[in-house]
Amino acid sequence: MPYFGTDPNKVVMGDYHIASGYLYTHAMNECLHNHPVPRTLAILSQCRVELSFSLDRFWFCLTGLKKDVYYDVYGLEAGDYLEIFDRFRVLAQSAVAANGYRADIFMVMEEDVKQMAVLFSAAGETACSPEELAGQIDALGQQVYERDLFGGDCRYRNVTALSPPLSGFAAIREGYLLTRRLNDLSFFRMDGGVITAGRVEAQRSAADYQTVMEGCVRLCRALDEGDRTECRAALEDLFLKLLRGSYSVSLLRDTLSYCKHMLQVRCTARGLMDQVDLERLCDADRYLRIEECVQALWKTLDTVGAAIERQGRFSRAVLNAVYYIRIHCAEDLSLPDIAAYAGVSPNYLSGIFRENTGFSVRDFITMVRIEKSKALLSGGARVAEAAEAVGFYDAKYFTRVFKKHTGVSPVRYRAQAGG
Repeated sequence: MPYFGTDPNKVVMGDYHIASGYLYTHAMNECLHNHPVPRTLAILSQCRVELSFSLDRFWFCLTGLKKDVYYDVYGLEAGDYLEIFDRFRVLAQSAVAANGYRADIFMVMEEDVKQMAVLFSAAGETACSPEELAGQIDALGQQVYERDLFGGDCRYRNVTALSPPLSGFAAIREGYLLTRRLNDLSFFRMDGGVITAGRVEAQRSAADYQTVMEGCVRLCRALDEGDRTECRAALEDLFLKLLRGSYSVSLLRDTLSYCKHMLQVRCTARGLMDQVDLERLCDADRYLRIEECVQALWKTLDTVGAAIERQGRFSRAVLNAVYYIRIHCAEDLSLPDIAAYAGVSPNYLSGIFRENTGFSVRDFITMVRIEKSKALLSGGARVAEAAEAVGFYDAKYFTRVFKKHTGVSPVRYRAQAGG
């Protein structure tokens, strides 16, 4: 029987054994990693590994849950997941043989990946197409996970990616890299079925940066107008239609970057920054499915929408002015500087600011400073420290202003707050 020597184009006739367990998995994973072909072949030769599939024409199928699902979501350690994998592997091997194929099946072992590789080729007359076989493997994996892991949780499902026909030893790694990229696209559409490059291209929409940014502007406008129904519709259209159809991670990251800046301005202006972690919220790597982006963003957008209902709508100039004041409240603020940031004249800002907020610009600055100083005093800051941190450099003057707005002195407020 043949096994590999050191020449990638030749096999050697002679004694052999089929390596199994750790050595077999290690040898096959060497095929996937970025190692020189001669080195990988040397390992295979030393292990005397016989490949079950034919290198002349084969398919690479990558299937199974990713580590960030089974570990982070369901809390499975690697050993527990390997037990599930073994049950899955037996079923997959039976499906391969029953349909007239031969396959090597092993666990892909990388830091962020523990999935099942099925490298298969026709053994003669086959009962189904390679894509249909991959579909059977996908369904078997889903059955195993539903029985042993999901427990009725339908957020996630087994994901299976299939390469086009491949040939040659070096194509093992090429097939892995291709199917892993395809597998990652399940973020956009985790709805069952085998992912192939052809299917992705057939489903890909014409969404580009301009159309996505137009969707972002629509979302922002709806939020500022306080129309939560339109805001939710704009959010879903942006993520579940435009971005989902694009299959573009770069467009997703651009959109989340836009949302981060847009929400930073509005959450700051509305005094909500202590209620949201925008770094985490807008981190694309945090999410496993695009629907999770929508759910997380909507929670924050809805909170901002509720604040707009309570506080009233702000014009764009007032929104920018309020944001600037809250960010720079510890500095020596002037109306001309604030108006310049807002992009309007000082006289115009004075009128529209009072109309939108009910306060003059100067009174609003004082109110923001008092709010921030109360938080600092509650946290244990000394009166002088709190005063300087919010732009009061005369502690006595700060005490008079604080008492005027709160009814108590800073020292008494600090004591009552337990600071």
